[in-house]
Amino acid sequence: MFKISEFSRLSQVSMKALRFYDRIGLLKPAHTAPLNGYRYYTSEQLFQLHRILAFKDLGLTLEQILQALDEQLSTEQIRGMLRLKQAQTADLIEQEQERLVRIEARLRLLEREGEASREVALKRVKEQTVAVLPTGTSLSASSLPFFFAELDSFLRQAGVQEPEILPHLVLWQDPGTCQEGEDDTFAVEVACPFSEPRVLPEPLGMRILPAIPLAASVMHQCQPQGVCSAMVDLGRWIEQNGYTISFANEFREVYFARDEQERYIAEAQISVEKG
Repeated sequence: MFKISEFSRLSQVSMKALRFYDRIGLLKPAHTAPLNGYRYYTSEQLFQLHRILAFKDLGLTLEQILQALDEQLSTEQIRGMLRLKQAQTADLIEQEQERLVRIEARLRLLEREGEASREVALKRVKEQTVAVLPTGTSLSASSLPFFFAELDSFLRQAGVQEPEILPHLVLWQDPGTCQEGEDDTFAVEVACPFSEPRVLPEPLGMRILPAIPLAASVMHQCQPQGVCSAMVDLGRWIEQNGYTISFANEFREVYFARDEQERYIAEAQISVEKG
């Protein structure tokens, strides 16, 4: 048998960890001297320890590993435990990838500080008829691709040919109606323009968007998961040029296309008045 110091060297697991595994019942020494409490291990226990480390490397907690070893779980039960861990890990990776997109967007925004803003244009936006899909809830920007796809699906069911090639509109609620604490999400509708009114099945509806006499607009590329710096450019331009935001019309964005990197080519439109 091996002393704990020798077993630690063979297994490359610290004596502190081995003592902890003993204390929680995960890996008991083969023999413990009654007089001095010295721990002794056998070479066979290297295989047990290797299995523990393999489970730990897969992300299982010590409690889960203890359950798997103590209760002699079947292969199918262990497979189920690993599948659950697989799903949890995949979800975590997706969340971290979205966080990475936001970090990259923030870095680009910081790099742009001090540079010239995007070119802002003043324009009149004509009245237009649109098919509207209400979201029925507050909606984060990262959910927009899902609602675009849902709108396209309903339009196809209504017999509209290839709706995905049409521009998509996002109609953000009047910021003045937002409740306190709702600054991260906004109630919105997604819409698609039509040349004339037509009958559409629920939940789609038709309505006429009024003309915007004067809109500050900017073309930009954006990813829904990221932070869009176009709003910074619009806000800076409005402030520097003596305009104020008019709440007579909702804030609109027109999404024209999406490139291979999942970035949208879009135009932001804010109704303004000369201050």
